[in-house]
Amino acid sequence: MQDTIPTDMQLSPDVIWKVWAKGEIFAGNDPVFWRRDVCGAWIFRSHHNRKDSEYGWVIDCIEPIAEGDVDTISNLRPVQWENTTRRTDGAIECRITSTGVHNDKPTENEIITKF
Repeated sequence: MQDTIPTDMQLSPDVIWKVWAKGEIFAGNDPVFWRRDVCGAWIFRSHHNRKDSEYGWVIDCIEPIAEGDVDTISNLRPVQWENTTRRTDGAIECRITSTGVHNDKPTENEIITKF
C-alpha cells in the first residue's frame, strides 16, 4: 500500500496543479506560489518533490492505494514532505506546522484523523 505518489511516477502538469489547488489559501499570500497543507505547514509551488527544502511538498494519498491502482484527484492532496508519516490507524502525524511565515517542528506532533 502506498501513501504518497512515487516521485518517479509521471503526473501531468494539469494533475499537479489540481492537487496544488487543494492546498489551503492563506490571506496575504499569493496562492499561485504559497499554500498550506492539512497540518498548516507552508508549501511553495515550485518546490514540488523537493525534500531539501523547508517548503518542499509531495502529493499524498488520503486513502492509501494498492500498487497498480489508478488514483483520482479526490484522493490526493499536497503536503509538506515531512508530513507523510502515518500511524497504524491511518492518521497523519504533523511533524511540520507553521508559526507565522516559517515552518517549524512542534514540541508534540498533532494527529490528523479527519481526512
